[in-house]
Amino acid sequence: MDVTSITNIAGLIGEAGRIQMLTTLLDGNGHSASELAIAASVSPQTASSHLSKLLSGGLVVSERSGRQRLFRLKNADVAVAIEALGALADNSAASSMPEMRFARTCYDHLGGVLAIALRNELLRRGALRQRKDAFTVTPLGTQLLRTLDIDTDLLHRLRRSFAHKCLDWTERHHHIGGAMGAALLARFLEMNWVARVRETRAVRLTHAGERGFEHVFGIRCAALRARLI
Repeated sequence: MDVTSITNIAGLIGEAGRIQMLTTLLDGNGHSASELAIAASVSPQTASSHLSKLLSGGLVVSERSGRQRLFRLKNADVAVAIEALGALADNSAASSMPEMRFARTCYDHLGGVLAIALRNELLRRGALRQRKDAFTVTPLGTQLLRTLDIDTDLLHRLRRSFAHKCLDWTERHHHIGGAMGAALLARFLEMNWVARVRETRAVRLTHAGERGFEHVFGIRCAALRARLI
């Protein structure tokens, strides 16, 4: 473990404007410098300085989209670190954000109460097994995912973690990250079970999603919501 590198990263993250930018980028989308300046409540000049440091520190990357330069988190490891820091911090404010707490994007996968309920149900059914830092899928889980047109063999061949544990910042339990977590969220969006909410990481559960989560996973979403009241 390189203490100097950890200190450098901690210095980058340990500034209010930069952590707000990184948190905004947890939605997995590309954002312009002006959007991130607004999110962090800083001037364009300050935002430019922050982004330069985050780029140099290897926490974000940039790409051109037409005339715009868009910024993203470098990879899922950065997202996991930011989410874990959120879980370590005081999360009393989460009670004032019921939509975010119920279901949201965590980089490219699902986070929140709904994500934890999904994990719990897959574990209860024996579709998932827990390891120290990750989840593994059983043959039963492979069959279940196949009903959603998710090919676990294909996911295993991707150059990324299959299903790492990602610490949920509001629930303080691990939800499913990695290729499997990303594939699940992508399918939920494709099937219109959930829909993105503009200018926020929250995702909205649709009527189709209410039925789908109960039919496929046995999750009663109305009961989950009631716990947040």
